[in-house]
Amino acid sequence: MSRPPPQCRAAPPGFDPAAVEPPPLRERRWPVEALALDVSGRCNLACRYCAEAATQPRRRPAMEREILDRAVAWLGEDARSGGSLRLGSGEPLLAGGLLRGLAGRLAAARRAGAPAPEVFLTTNGTRLDAATREWLVESGWHVKVSLDGPPAIHDRWRVTARGRPTWRQAAAAVRDLAARIPARFSVTAVLCRGAAPAEVFDAIAALGVRRIELVPVGHPDPAVLPDAADVARYRDFVGEYVDRYVADPAEVPELVKVINAARRVMGYDVKRVTCGAGRNFLGVGPDGGLYPCFRFIGVDAYRIGHIAAGVDPVAAARFRQAGGRPYDQREPCRACWAAPLCGGPCFAEAELLGPGGGAPFALHCDYVRADAAGAVALVERLRGRDPERLLDLLSGFIDF
Repeated sequence: MSRPPPQCRAAPPGFDPAAVEPPPLRERRWPVEALALDVSGRCNLACRYCAEAATQPRRRPAMEREILDRAVAWLGEDARSGGSLRLGSGEPLLAGGLLRGLAGRLAAARRAGAPAPEVFLTTNGTRLDAATREWLVESGWHVKVSLDGPPAIHDRWRVTARGRPTWRQAAAAVRDLAARIPARFSVTAVLCRGAAPAEVFDAIAALGVRRIELVPVGHPDPAVLPDAADVARYRDFVGEYVDRYVADPAEVPELVKVINAARRVMGYDVKRVTCGAGRNFLGVGPDGGLYPCFRFIGVDAYRIGHIAAGVDPVAAARFRQAGGRPYDQREPCRACWAAPLCGGPCFAEAELLGPGGGAPFALHCDYVRADAAGAVALVERLRGRDPERLLDLLSGFIDF
């Protein structure tokens, strides 16, 4: 076995990966707890870094109501407490009529005392006019907008099919929803080459957002990807974020990936897979086809069933043993100190954009280790300075 690179071996002082090692993953019949629905089959933007455009079929039909209703009913048969629906492949608000009908049916079910899934919608923000925002505020749904920071950064990448900027529309919607539904609202920003993380984070925070997720771009074109200088800037940014959070958490929004990793440092939510894709979380294409998650929708090699017939157990098991296998069955992850805190690579990124063979996307590992190191530092400093504030990190995550 080749010797792992230094960044994989060098755990932060005081951190023992064995202390947070998750229990072995026991494969079994997995109840489906969450579905990601591709309701529109398309997007109205032409983002220059779009991974889905690079890996999925360009055009897919919009989902029919019959397929949507069947998917929701199928989830209800399996999930405990109603489960959850994720609406976000492509631009879901292009199917606004379909979604309003869904919201009405779910609300009626709740009024009748029946369990109904929690709904999480991810949008590029360009279809969030006043009426749509009002509807989402009243719906009780969680909303996430993709916004990549200040105009100069956002409009370089996130453009219409004619190359026009989109920041002004998206930012106006972000400012409004962040004020009206702060607990149900978040922003995700994609970091491409040259994007300064601190500038991105502060620009989004200035719009009133309290939960911000920064993710490195995944794309086949290496010219889009962050370079070594970008990775170093991100490490510095995370270190500065920890300083700000320790000084006063009320003054700084939640940096989602660092806070999630901090919970794992304390022993909560540690696991051997990064998510439930291909197990208790599946993607549903517009035609009802089932896939391990929304990133695989339309990629025939990863189709694992149809909502009319359910999951093909052979195809699903084949995925879980290959692209969806746990981190302890991946050589690079076994050598990495941060593996128990990340749970291994995103299956879709490793399979569709990575080097293949189950190896992780190395660039993304650099960002994950930066988040993990920041989380270790955050927990250690709060433990020594104000241990009661560690419990705040678990608020809403566990019952006290």
